[in-house]
Amino acid sequence: MAISYISNSSTIGFKTPGRMLTLALGFILLLGGCSTNKVKPLVPRQELRGVWSTELGGEVNYPAAIFLANGMMATGTSSGSVSVLNVSTGVPVWKLKLKSNITAGVGFDGERAAVMTQDNDLVVMKDGKILWQQNLGAQSYTAPLVAGLRVFVLLADRSVIAFDGATGKKLWTQQKPGDALVLKQAGVLTSFRNTLLTGLGARLSGLDPLTGKILWEAPMASPRGVNDLERLVDLVGPVARVGDVVCTRAFQAQVGCVDAYLGKLIWTRPSSGEEGISADGNQLVSIESNGQILSWSVNNGDRLWDRDAFKSHHVTAPLVSSKGIFLGDAVGWVYLLSREDGAVLNRMPIGSTRGFASPPTAVDSQHMVIVTKSGLVNQYYTP
Repeated sequence: MAISYISNSSTIGFKTPGRMLTLALGFILLLGGCSTNKVKPLVPRQELRGVWSTELGGEVNYPAAIFLANGMMATGTSSGSVSVLNVSTGVPVWKLKLKSNITAGVGFDGERAAVMTQDNDLVVMKDGKILWQQNLGAQSYTAPLVAGLRVFVLLADRSVIAFDGATGKKLWTQQKPGDALVLKQAGVLTSFRNTLLTGLGARLSGLDPLTGKILWEAPMASPRGVNDLERLVDLVGPVARVGDVVCTRAFQAQVGCVDAYLGKLIWTRPSSGEEGISADGNQLVSIESNGQILSWSVNNGDRLWDRDAFKSHHVTAPLVSSKGIFLGDAVGWVYLLSREDGAVLNRMPIGSTRGFASPPTAVDSQHMVIVTKSGLVNQYYTP
């Protein structure tokens, strides 16, 4: 490592820009790609600089998530190399090579790390060693959630399973029947206070993490259309949280916000996008499938502004911080945008032209980290 400071049966891939749909069909439809437009000169309006860069030693071709805890972060390559890094320096704390490829991960709570493999194994690690593993019999494209001394998994058959984090004992399973199609990208699996939040189809569901009982459900979209593809409205990550409000996207359908304490829907608005969303204060930002950037009021869903500068680009889910809006594009540039109108304040090439495996993830209000598909982890800083 170099440092330089799913249908529920057999499946065939259905390709969309930067993502795959899992279909129980006997053919593949191609829906186009992303632009490689030349980047025009820019006069920086706000400082943006790299802090450190670490090579993982392999490609990251699954929808990666970044979890930070106890001054560390976890990530891994598709070939099965799991790394826990010091988030301040990028220096490895420990590293472990698994026998199978990784399809989802890396969940991390500062002590244990968890991934799903192509063999449908949930593998839980600690201090560079395998603690336990379980074969779950179904695929997963969402990073396991390691929290509260438990490990939670969202599978492609729309089931959620909880395990004891220390022993691997199965604690409960919650499953709701779904449509025939499943998105081959990260869904929603996160926590809110003492509630487990997950996307079960088009609903954001609050579960009791001790028993798996569904406490409440909020419909984020209504399936529509004449075929299974048009009716597919699974929730996609990452989600946004501002206080007791949690906001999420229903794939190619709507964005909306829920009072997660009360379990009540606040608002939804039409939005044709495939990436997750981010929010800070009263501002939520989402990206349309055509690259258009939309800014919404968290309180009521009013449109604050929209920006067409990234149309024809495929970009990551955004990260909204007090310093601006971070995102990356498909040809390896990281951007810092104004929260006032979405104007580009600065940008930097990241050293990879393959684009990103993860969205930008906040370390604090001034630092963020991001992982490329070529296996490069970078941290950036803006004052």
